[in-house]
Amino acid sequence: MNPILKASLGIAKTKTFRGLLVLFLIYKLFFNQFTATWLVPNVLSKLTLIRMEGKFTCFSLFYGIEVQNLNLYPGGPFSETPFFRAKELRIRYNLPFLFLGKIRLSDISLIDSNLRIEEKAGEWNVAHLFKAKKETKDETQLEESKEPLTEIPTYIPLQLSAYLNVKGLSIQYIRETGNIHYASVQNFDFQTKLVTNRFTSIPLNMEALSQLDEVLVHLNAERPLSLELNSNQLKWKETLPMTLRLEWDRTESPELFLFATDIGKDDLNLEVRGKPVQTGLRLLSDIHFDPKADILKLQEFDLRVIGQTWIKLNGTISKLSSATPDVDIDIVSSDIDLNSFQTSITQLQGILPEMKVSGTLSLKGTGIHGNWNQSNANLKLNADKVFFQLGKSKPHRVNSTNLDLSAQFDFGSKNEPTAKIPFPNLKKVKILPSQINYNQAAVSLSGDYSQSAGLNFLITLDKLQLGEHVKGVAGKLKMDLQTNGESFATINVLSNLNIDGFRYQIDRSRSPASHLHLDLNTSLLFDRPFGLKEIQIANLNLEQKTLTGNKAVELSLKGNVQPNQTLVAQVSPLNLKLTTPNLLIVLPLVLKEKISPIQNLLGTQPKIKLNARYVQDVSSKQIVANLNADLPGLEMHDLNLTTDLIISGSNTSQILIKDFKLNAFGGVLKSSLSGKLNKLDKQKPPLGPYFGNLDLSLSVASNEKRYLAKGVSVHGDLGLNLKINDYDINGEFHSKMPALSYNNQKCPGESCKAYLIEEINAKIPIQHNLAYQPDESLIIGDKSIFIKNYGRMNSPNVTIGKVIGSHPNIPNLPFEYVKKQKDIPGFSAFIEYKENFANIESLKSYSMDGIIMGKNLVFNLGNLDPKTMEFRGNLLIRDIDLKQLMAPKVRDKIDDGKLKADLNIKVRDLSEPIANLDLFFSIFQIGRDFGKSALNVISAQNFLIDRITDSYPINKIDISLSRGLVYADVYFDRSLLSLIMNLEDGKISQQRMPLANFLKRAQNEIQTYQE
Repeated sequence: MNPILKASLGIAKTKTFRGLLVLFLIYKLFFNQFTATWLVPNVLSKLTLIRMEGKFTCFSLFYGIEVQNLNLYPGGPFSETPFFRAKELRIRYNLPFLFLGKIRLSDISLIDSNLRIEEKAGEWNVAHLFKAKKETKDETQLEESKEPLTEIPTYIPLQLSAYLNVKGLSIQYIRETGNIHYASVQNFDFQTKLVTNRFTSIPLNMEALSQLDEVLVHLNAERPLSLELNSNQLKWKETLPMTLRLEWDRTESPELFLFATDIGKDDLNLEVRGKPVQTGLRLLSDIHFDPKADILKLQEFDLRVIGQTWIKLNGTISKLSSATPDVDIDIVSSDIDLNSFQTSITQLQGILPEMKVSGTLSLKGTGIHGNWNQSNANLKLNADKVFFQLGKSKPHRVNSTNLDLSAQFDFGSKNEPTAKIPFPNLKKVKILPSQINYNQAAVSLSGDYSQSAGLNFLITLDKLQLGEHVKGVAGKLKMDLQTNGESFATINVLSNLNIDGFRYQIDRSRSPASHLHLDLNTSLLFDRPFGLKEIQIANLNLEQKTLTGNKAVELSLKGNVQPNQTLVAQVSPLNLKLTTPNLLIVLPLVLKEKISPIQNLLGTQPKIKLNARYVQDVSSKQIVANLNADLPGLEMHDLNLTTDLIISGSNTSQILIKDFKLNAFGGVLKSSLSGKLNKLDKQKPPLGPYFGNLDLSLSVASNEKRYLAKGVSVHGDLGLNLKINDYDINGEFHSKMPALSYNNQKCPGESCKAYLIEEINAKIPIQHNLAYQPDESLIIGDKSIFIKNYGRMNSPNVTIGKVIGSHPNIPNLPFEYVKKQKDIPGFSAFIEYKENFANIESLKSYSMDGIIMGKNLVFNLGNLDPKTMEFRGNLLIRDIDLKQLMAPKVRDKIDDGKLKADLNIKVRDLSEPIANLDLFFSIFQIGRDFGKSALNVISAQNFLIDRITDSYPINKIDISLSRGLVYADVYFDRSLLSLIMNLEDGKISQQRMPLANFLKRAQNEIQTYQE
């Protein structure tokens, strides 16, 4: 026997050989074309709704698969039409090459294939590819946050080579409903080849390109693409060139590179709404690399629109293999005619958004020259009568533009960006004087920058309509803006701004037109590339004038802002001067209504000076300020306000008032506030959203007679001290003032009004509950809990020596309103404010040789809402001599002026006191002369009334006021005339007389005594 045959038979008898043979037979049993043709369609139909037809010509675990005449059918109503078919599908690879560290996808091909996406009766065929999944409960689990992956490690060195070939792919989109009924792409060809170097990780960024050694991409290189579209508005059937070739081989020395395109056509024919439309868009390019000359040539790069060359590039990149290639590329032709483009847009109305364009643009002369270390780039833009409007939005008009900009780059620079040089690759920039005319506004640009000399740019704007760019603001802007600096670390900004016809809007209220002028000199400091460290405002001046040129607002400030993690802002100082009459002319109505009522308090030219510092960090804010004001309306020329606040918490949960002081009138008026405001977990906080723990003091003190303002002079001490703790306010009002005087600054003269109050002494305890909510009116029901003292008489805590002033009716005549009684004060009372009620006891006031006493006086302040406030009380008037109200020349003509009366008052809802006032005035002793006058007030004068007054002595007069109406009764004693004239019930009555009429008659009657 042959020795070789004998050895082979020996090997065949071994267990190893028999085991390998069995494995081989099992492998071939499953992995063969006949098994695959039966097995794969059955498995696929079990797992999905897809029915598969096709013939496997190759089915290998190690080398891939091949299928011919492949058809895939969906389920449901689409089961008769395949959604995907292919003449041939190949997926070839070489798995054993993995042992050599290579991933080889030798052939992935799809030949003459078709993808059909179809919709019928609201159902899509692709919705019937997979079986419905069983619903499962969602169980969310918290996962620890992980840093995003930047690469995928392979752990072993690998090399990838792949080839993809798609030839004759067709895609069909068919739909019964909707706007688009049919769309198709046919003859789509795509080939790509990819070879990488060896790698141990796959970067998930642009660094993955560095692993490519060879790239080949061909798109429809041999035949054009067929497109078809049928919709309600657009029909398009076109054979469109779509050629793209990209070849890049880095394994060659030098590298091989080729890029060429022929995409689009100069004449595209569409049918829009039954009308033919002609347009065009085409990109032609041919970029070659000559390895011998080491040069990349832009033989052609032409972007055409409707047959016009919008941008045409020409140039080369030489010395590619060197470290510093040379670049020489220019736009040699550019003719962007928007007028012809508008024709196509108009024809495509309904497909494209509505727009209007016109004019011409050119970029001719734009280019880049130089090498990697020194490149010179320039931009030239020329525009003529350019117009653009999208829909009904604001139109944009550029009548003319001439922009000429040049720059020098060093792309080889390895320097890191710094605050001084944020663009290390940019060496120089120069803007030659350029002009842009935009929407009737003129913009001029010029300037230059270099790393060695710094920057200097000038921008000028003129006739810019602010209303077109800023909502709620109008006016015509003119501005000169200059920026300069030795580097970008410090940029100085000088600005001069004028706005004619300046107007602004608040809500629906719009201001009248005015003139606004702003001068600004500031410096911007950076500590990293464009990382703003500080804004230093050397000077800011703002003036607002009326249209006639009168100043309304003058503002100037200096300061700085540090927008770091801890924000610091400071003004030192801010000066504000207002001319109130002119200010009211330029304010919108909503602000004018707020300023007008306090115009007299502000005066004609109020001034404010402010020094302030604001510091904000992550958890707190601090405000330290010092304000000085001159308010001529109050004659307050030295108002000084200092404050130091700390606001902490994410939701402003605490405000710490370290210092809050007010000082005015040379130190006569002083006020201070300190403490904390806290947001607590309690309902109905008393001070807005806060609970307080505050100390408040207010005082007016002068050791000598001192003029304050508005005719008021003081001598002595008057003050209020309060402590606020949550809902409770406790404190005291005190006074020890020898004199307080006032005159209306029209003295001497008939219009003079002057008053002097002497020896004002008071010490009134105060206790107020901010949580008090009145449930029932005080003046309803029994008031004894407030007015009974059970024999205990409190000593007066409020006394006034005397009050003297101008006569209420007679000019240039003094009158004693409160008259001192030897060593007894003219006015005394005990006042206690407790539990939101002011109780007034033991009130006595000596006046007009008589006395007025107060009983049961209670003032309910409630929750400090005027609607809930109320007052009640009784006044006893005894032996008041009314003759003292008359002129001296008529006093002797009056026999008896004594008056005795009781006055009862109650009023609820002080928001409308007259309408809610109930008053009863009972006069039980009055002289004849004044009784006749009282009768004349309540009843019209006639012969009968005169006879009754002369014959009947007046016994009593009752007058009541309710809801603005006066009710009066005059009672008479019996006399001889009673036998002839009979008075019903012995009285004359007047019902429902309006209060205004009553007061007018009383004034007229008083004047009869002065004549």
